[in-house]
Amino acid sequence: MSSMTRKLSIVTTLYRSMDTIDEFIQRALAAGEAVSDDIEIVIVDDGSPDGSANIVRNWVERDARISLLCLSRNFGHHKAMLVGLEHAQGDLIFLIDSDLEEPPELLSEMAQVLRGKAVDCLYGLQERRKGGRMERISGHLFYWLFSALSEVRLPQNVSTMRLMTRRYVSALLKFRDKNPVFVPLSMLVGYPQASFPFVKASTSDTTYSLGRRIALTTLAITTFSAKPLILMLCFSLMMAFLGIVYGGFVVVRALIGPVQDGWASLMAVVVFFFSLNAVFTGLMGLYVKQILEEVKDRPRSIIQDIYSKRNSSET
Repeated sequence: MSSMTRKLSIVTTLYRSMDTIDEFIQRALAAGEAVSDDIEIVIVDDGSPDGSANIVRNWVERDARISLLCLSRNFGHHKAMLVGLEHAQGDLIFLIDSDLEEPPELLSEMAQVLRGKAVDCLYGLQERRKGGRMERISGHLFYWLFSALSEVRLPQNVSTMRLMTRRYVSALLKFRDKNPVFVPLSMLVGYPQASFPFVKASTSDTTYSLGRRIALTTLAITTFSAKPLILMLCFSLMMAFLGIVYGGFVVVRALIGPVQDGWASLMAVVVFFFSLNAVFTGLMGLYVKQILEEVKDRPRSIIQDIYSKRNSSET
């Protein structure tokens, strides 16, 4: 089937995107028209506190190819992306951020590569990581920790930008995690995948603060790996063995000679083990929290309004 006859969906999200969304839509439409004669742009407003949604609503009134999904509050970038994918109707789905750090014009080249390599997912791979020193360090630390502790292998500096086939997206949406981490989930789907190297621009300050990066790293590790629990068990068994050996040594020494006052060293050992126990308890708590979130079975996100002239509906 020719690419010009396949329906194309372009999916993006809004959060403090007022400065870029107008230009993004213009460029995305032009990029989509070069690939398919049947396109749609699905935009998800993730509770953006600025006027981004109003700009998109004006576009919806002028162009039936654009639809806007407004979430009832800010649910997070990863959940918003999945909402957009759930409503995309295309045979090909292009997922991209609206901050213009990933040029929409890459779509044409990616479509050619997707067909040439016969893959179901072509994901963006940054040739070099953008941002300041702290952003680069935290990014490298995330990939190192995740690779060391998880069974899922992530390419270094992988991007959420990707071009996907319908069957791949349908398989991805079968994952119903309440706290999804998008990129590892996309790797778990399987199907033939390939990377697409590109240079990511740095046009704005990242909305991922250090605290959010730490929270995302913790969520990713506790969601996709049980290795921390296994390491904790192994370390506990090792310390228990050393404790038994040391206890035997103390008993033997007490039997064969005078016992010296060792209050300071005793307190150091007690504090160390109590601290270790607190860390292990906290780690267990993180896993229990993930289980609690899943068994509650709350909705992953809530759509408040849908604006689309294509369906002649506004809810």
